[in-house]
Amino acid sequence: MTYEFKFADPGEGVHEGEILQWHVKAGEIVKNEQLLVEVMTEKVTVELASPINGKILTLEYQEGDIVRVGAVLVTIEPVKEKNSDSPTDIDEPSEEDDSLFTAAKPFKQIKSSKSEGYLRSEKPLAAPSIRQQARELSINLNEVKGTGPAGRITHQDFNNFTEKQSSTIPWTRKSKGIISREDQRIPIRGLRRNIAKAMRNSKDTAAHYTYFEEVDMSALEALRQDAKPLAEQYGVKLTYIPLVIKCLVPALRKFPHLNSTLEDDAGEIVLKGSINIGIAVNTDEGLIVPVIKNVDQKSIWELVQEVQILADKARNNSLTLDDVTGGTITITSVGNIGGFAATPIIRWPEVAILGLMRSKLRPVVIEQNGKPEIAIRKIMMLSLTIDHRVVDGAVGAMFTNELIKYMENPALLLLNEEF
Repeated sequence: MTYEFKFADPGEGVHEGEILQWHVKAGEIVKNEQLLVEVMTEKVTVELASPINGKILTLEYQEGDIVRVGAVLVTIEPVKEKNSDSPTDIDEPSEEDDSLFTAAKPFKQIKSSKSEGYLRSEKPLAAPSIRQQARELSINLNEVKGTGPAGRITHQDFNNFTEKQSSTIPWTRKSKGIISREDQRIPIRGLRRNIAKAMRNSKDTAAHYTYFEEVDMSALEALRQDAKPLAEQYGVKLTYIPLVIKCLVPALRKFPHLNSTLEDDAGEIVLKGSINIGIAVNTDEGLIVPVIKNVDQKSIWELVQEVQILADKARNNSLTLDDVTGGTITITSVGNIGGFAATPIIRWPEVAILGLMRSKLRPVVIEQNGKPEIAIRKIMMLSLTIDHRVVDGAVGAMFTNELIKYMENPALLLLNEEF
């Protein structure tokens, strides 16, 4: 009896996904738990494995197609084990197996020994991010030599190959000695497609308004420098992000509308009981926002560690669905890149996003003993974008001032028992 393998509902409002990469083809014999296909949802990339031993009859979609939850991805004809003494075929999976999927599941090493019950993969081993880049650049991964375990293609292998290829892109010499390169068309797929969809949806839905204000980072920088020896003992790197998260907590409690979502269909503003802060992470494929849950209940060192772990998982494409859902407000930092100010786009249905710009030494006027003086201070611009349907501009300004109060005087956190 033919088994229909469906795209299961991963929850958290995910309704569809994009076929990133097929790892099998029609007519191929597959083993139980053998990787079939990679599907990218708006949240994470999932790798779907076969729940049975069998023969692939049909692939119902092509790479790049969008599939809805519940759609049949592949049909499989169950087959019995070659070494099995049973006269009947293997058992088909139960209905519960229909929902089998693994978010960001690591690749399994494929062994070549037939006696161990594995099939040799005809496709090169590579991470989903490398496969996506290869499709965008029209590169055949079979031409890339992998130096990782079992011939796996590493990011360095791929980068070395593309650098060599760039020197062979056809050039056309025109009149008057002008040299021009041919146009290159890159399909908008995968994470880039999800980002484009999410950003367009946010701009079409939320009424964006951005408020700018400067903050003197001298106190936070002094605290960070004093804490560096402790950070080294813990084996972590202390950045501004965890410190700003701590300063956000009392500000969000005082202005809870900044820590809310807007449910348009219900016509309700939901003030969130938990403070779950998303941290925008720049990866090779694009911007990903993992979420730190219940930040108000965690110590500074727990936050430091979690920021580092989630950032690494984002760059390694190993985030789970739980890692990227449930956010109530987002922080995006471009300080390591540069820029004086920006207008971040809200992660709808959240109603606020805080942008941290580059901190820079600047001459400023301060009051010392009742007299104005010029001093050199480390100054950062904050960019707070809010959904004006939920948060008025005046409230956004007062919230920013409250945040700045704690950023410029982090000792106040002790009085609020937040540090």
